[in-house]
Amino acid sequence: MKLITSNFPPLATANSNFPSRWNELFFESKFITLGIGYASNDSLLYLLRLLEVNEKKNFNICLGMAYFEGLSRSQYEAVEKVSLFLDESKSGQFYIARTFPFHGKVYHFAGDSKKSTSIIGSSNFSNIVPFKGIEQRKYEVDFETNDHLINQSIDKFLDSLLHDASVPFSTIRDSISVKENRNPLLDFRSDIEKVEAERLEVIFSKIKGSSFEVPLKDAQRSNLNVYFGKGRKGQQNYVTPRPWYEVEIIVDTSVQKSNKGYPANKEFITYTDDGYRIVMKTSGDYGKNLRSRDDLSILGRWIKGRLEASACLISGEMVTETTLTKYGRNTISLSKTSLTEKDLVSGDTLDVWFMNFGTT
Repeated sequence: MKLITSNFPPLATANSNFPSRWNELFFESKFITLGIGYASNDSLLYLLRLLEVNEKKNFNICLGMAYFEGLSRSQYEAVEKVSLFLDESKSGQFYIARTFPFHGKVYHFAGDSKKSTSIIGSSNFSNIVPFKGIEQRKYEVDFETNDHLINQSIDKFLDSLLHDASVPFSTIRDSISVKENRNPLLDFRSDIEKVEAERLEVIFSKIKGSSFEVPLKDAQRSNLNVYFGKGRKGQQNYVTPRPWYEVEIIVDTSVQKSNKGYPANKEFITYTDDGYRIVMKTSGDYGKNLRSRDDLSILGRWIKGRLEASACLISGEMVTETTLTKYGRNTISLSKTSLTEKDLVSGDTLDVWFMNFGTT
């Protein structure tokens, strides 16, 4: 038995954290059952890729609040994809709690032997996605147990939850309320500042000098579609997939060399047309790699979140030329301002840019 904690300052400990331990147990186990209240679309898509690219698991999952509270369009699309995979691969079932709202967070893992491990605590399933940069999630505490009798009870409980209180998603899919997407994907992060309209107007008024239109590319396994790449192979040939919102834009050489003001191999602050403050960086030859500095998913949430919110992108599907045409734009613009600001992390003074992915 041991404690699992989030481990970010000022309460850093020597304990394992939830995403790393969950992923370790996933790779070690052949039989996995989850009883959870909520799941984000990116965590479900991360799970889907884990199941697709690694050895077959017997995997069953119950989503406990979906029938009673509904799902966003992106969540619903991700549930559909996981459910379809489990059905077609005959590897498990996706259940929806029907008798009562279920708000638990119960994760049960078992191997070929009778030995099993469970995690119970405060961590939502959304936390399985590896998180880089400044830790912004709530501090979570979980309990891991290998106790045989406790795990027997947990296994029995989950079996009853799935078969006595829930039904397969495929039988209830038309009864689940689906809410159209918004794009609050950056609002939960305290390292991403939401900017008031008045301040944004000041930033916009200071645009002066270099301006670039950066094409968004629809390559099948890079740029906006890194999620469909090979993933990262670790020990024992287990593959950790790339998160759904991970994005790194490869900037055309013509753009890099079109103006001496291109921010090659630099960090800089951007204010976006929809009101966020994001620290960006470029790296590689001539600064060809454009990304959000602390976490590749920041830029991905900004771009893909807007495509999803406009109903131009189905969660879990490739960004194509058709996607961008439907959205109404296939570039993002970078415009330099006359301003500089101090970066709160490094303490350096950085140039301020304006970044636009609007369609009006």
